[in-house]
Amino acid sequence: DLALATFIVNLFGVALAAICTYRFTLTTDQRLFLVTGFAGGFTTYSAFALLLYDLSLAQAGRYIVASLILSLGLIRLIRAGV
Repeated sequence: DLALATFIVNLFGVALAAICTYRFTLTTDQRLFLVTGFAGGFTTYSAFALLLYDLSLAQAGRYIVASLILSLGLIRLIRAGV
């Protein structure tokens, strides 16, 4: 299912960006490459937007809320060192 795959890839991208930001001591260039370049390219905003367009308003809302809550939760856990 494309929606689930996109959801999972985006969560992995958030986790990767958070790990690079909060767990490693990186130079500015390394951080830009890994977070903006790699993690940004790995996540799939265009697929996310297209999926939302094809969902009902209620489904799209649930998808957005779940993405945000889980992403922010991942960041909080990684930043806390869990």
